[in-house]
Amino acid sequence: MSLEEVAGATYGPYPMRIARQKVAEYLAVTGDESVRWAEHAPPSFAGALLFVVAPHFLDDPRVRPFTGVLVHVDQTFTWHGPLPIDAAISITGRVDKIRERGGRYFVTFSAAVETAGGDRLLDAVATFLMGEGTPPEGGDDPGEPAVGQRGRNEQPSLRPRPGIGEPLIPISKSASRVDLVKYAAASGDYNPVHFDHEAARHSGLEGIVVHGLLMSAWAMQIAAGISARPDPLAHIKIRFRNPLSPAAQAQVSGVIREIAADESDCQVTLEVASGDDKLVTAGCVVRLDG
Repeated sequence: MSLEEVAGATYGPYPMRIARQKVAEYLAVTGDESVRWAEHAPPSFAGALLFVVAPHFLDDPRVRPFTGVLVHVDQTFTWHGPLPIDAAISITGRVDKIRERGGRYFVTFSAAVETAGGDRLLDAVATFLMGEGTPPEGGDDPGEPAVGQRGRNEQPSLRPRPGIGEPLIPISKSASRVDLVKYAAASGDYNPVHFDHEAARHSGLEGIVVHGLLMSAWAMQIAAGISARPDPLAHIKIRFRNPLSPAAQAQVSGVIREIAADESDCQVTLEVASGDDKLVTAGCVVRLDG
């Protein structure tokens, strides 16, 4: 069987509620502001909504043999409005496109989030690199840090919008091994490379790595910090470039690239880095205050 046979497959719709307690758990583990997001989930909660439906695709018996290699390459989110806490929603996934290259598959998987009344709240499009077999085990084994060890983990805050070419105020972020288990529970992303040392090693990594969507949540926090709207982000395109180990220090930064003539929105480039290593890069459209 070829993975291409599942192109066009749909999963769902799966009904759920944006539960207040689940959002609180998500805010705590991502280091976001609980006061600001009392009535709406933060934009980065889109990652948790994606992983309501993505596991159904990855656990499909037709797909499971091709998850020996599984890499989240890039991700886009488009928000059509805020994500109200306690709202009843449904989530539907679809395999939009599959391209095969040398025995590996680039899979475009989309998810649509709608209210019970049929209004679209969110579109998510993920690209996964997938294939049969097991990657070679990682090189030298450095071991893992203590379970609770991490570096600085600063919260974002609302700040004045910079001008074109000016930087957003950066923040420092880090995640412990405990944080990664908590993030898996809050987001639904239970890929074992984020909490199981041996699974990470057998995937070709040196050890456990931080979730890419957790790092992208850090980036979204500083973008959302320049707009007080309940729906501060309109669109983001994320590229996952390099892994981050637990307890390692990361820096989150951004720059304003363009502001609309009517000042309704602005374009921001975002980066999560550790030393000289770029971990996550993104281009984001921020809705500005009216």
